[in-house]
Amino acid sequence: MSKKNKKAEISEEVKPVEDTAEAAKPAEDTADETASAPKKAKKLRFNARSFKHGSLSIVLTVVFIAAVVLVNIIVGLLSERFNTAADLTDTGLYTLDETTVKYLENTLSTDITLTVLRTEKNFEEQSSPYKQVHEILKKMEMTGGHIEVVYLDLDQNPNYTSQFKGETIDSNYIVVECPKTGRHKVLSPYDYFSFNQSYLQTYGQYVVESSKIEQEAVSAMLAVSNEDVVRVAFTEGYGESDSSALQTLLSKNGYDIETINLTITDEIDPDIDFVIMYAPEIDPDAAQLAKLDKYLDNGGAFGKNVFYFASISQPETPNIESFLNDWGVSVGYAQVGQTDANYLISSMTLFAHTQQICDTEYTGNVVGSSLYTLGADLRPVYVLERSSSDREVLMTTYDNAFLYPLGMSEDEKFSFDTAESGLYNDVVMSSRVHSDGTLSRLCVVGSDEISGSIFMSYNNANNPDFFIGIFNTISGKEDGITIKSKTFSNVTFEMNAATASTLAVVLCIVVPVLVIVLGIVIWVRRRHR
Repeated sequence: MSKKNKKAEISEEVKPVEDTAEAAKPAEDTADETASAPKKAKKLRFNARSFKHGSLSIVLTVVFIAAVVLVNIIVGLLSERFNTAADLTDTGLYTLDETTVKYLENTLSTDITLTVLRTEKNFEEQSSPYKQVHEILKKMEMTGGHIEVVYLDLDQNPNYTSQFKGETIDSNYIVVECPKTGRHKVLSPYDYFSFNQSYLQTYGQYVVESSKIEQEAVSAMLAVSNEDVVRVAFTEGYGESDSSALQTLLSKNGYDIETINLTITDEIDPDIDFVIMYAPEIDPDAAQLAKLDKYLDNGGAFGKNVFYFASISQPETPNIESFLNDWGVSVGYAQVGQTDANYLISSMTLFAHTQQICDTEYTGNVVGSSLYTLGADLRPVYVLERSSSDREVLMTTYDNAFLYPLGMSEDEKFSFDTAESGLYNDVVMSSRVHSDGTLSRLCVVGSDEISGSIFMSYNNANNPDFFIGIFNTISGKEDGITIKSKTFSNVTFEMNAATASTLAVVLCIVVPVLVIVLGIVIWVRRRHR
């Protein structure tokens, strides 16, 4: 090899070394950049779009969960204070009657405590009827602001019953108390439930047919909160008709009910406000009826009241008729029928028919009522022309009524052609006025059936309202309370075929399709971001 070639070869070998030396500095810089690369990568990942979306999702999830919890807390608090449940039963089993709401909100002005003798959980979970009672009591507590419901376990409070000497107190009983008056009333399950009697007789088991908790609780509130007790005495000893329906109505509206026997009583207690003679079959003698006259006179002060109910089952009662005549009224010895089919209660008889209420101060609460006034086996009540008493007719028949004479012999034949017909009085109020304006009253009712258990229990009848209105007007009480029992039935949510088909299409097709379309839209939008 020549020297020239060797020199060239050496030069070529040296050049790469020099290039490497020159590249030393840049290599260090590259190393520095390489060392810092992981930090930059981390920074890039922290600011990445995916991280932002993930963080936002977490925040939204947390906010949503917090919102759900907050809404649940608010709903829970509202449900404890307000009625937020829907009643789907066909009898309004879990809904307070409008009369109850009106009483709790507008009439009741004193605090009442209802103590249920069982733990709340155990009471409510016993059965559906007890669940209904629990719900009604809870709604009462939410209405008006004067009701407090307390649940008390007798096992944990054995001394509680010691304050009710002589009274039966047991689990599931409800004690209604008024701290202001210091009075109380105890309700047992037999008071606030009605049981199926046929099932009881056949199988020997108690099956709840209906709930009376609403009317029994309100009745107890009226009784314990009443500061001015009104006493009503029913006569006995003369074969009186069954007056239990009227007694129950008055008792449930806060009246104190008692009995009095004129044959053994020297004089009627002047503290008694009403005396009721309910269709006696035995005619009292003049001396016993004189006790009623003395009672009504009240030492010249007046202010007393007597109610007399007649019946078609009575024989002729001349002594009673004489007493009534002194007050300007008389009861005919006949039965009132009705020939107009528009007023008949049943096509099976002409002697049960609707009546009409007259517009007076005693009947203002039922005049114009959409309910019917029902009557049967009525005797006509006449207003005599000459009398020192003021008379007001409170109820009459409709036109086309007729009289069927009582006590007809088998040989006598009744004829509509010759029968007396027209419009007849059912209830007449006779009154005498003291110089200071105080009244004593004699109210004569032509039938015991008109306030009997049948017509007093019909949902479409205003008979209870009519009678309690008279008593309340005289005694100065507030409007009466008449609440019907509520029968237990299945929850109903009925709909026709068209509604069912529409609901099926919406739930089975429309809603699923909307959910799928919404999911696709969200997925596509995220893919193209």
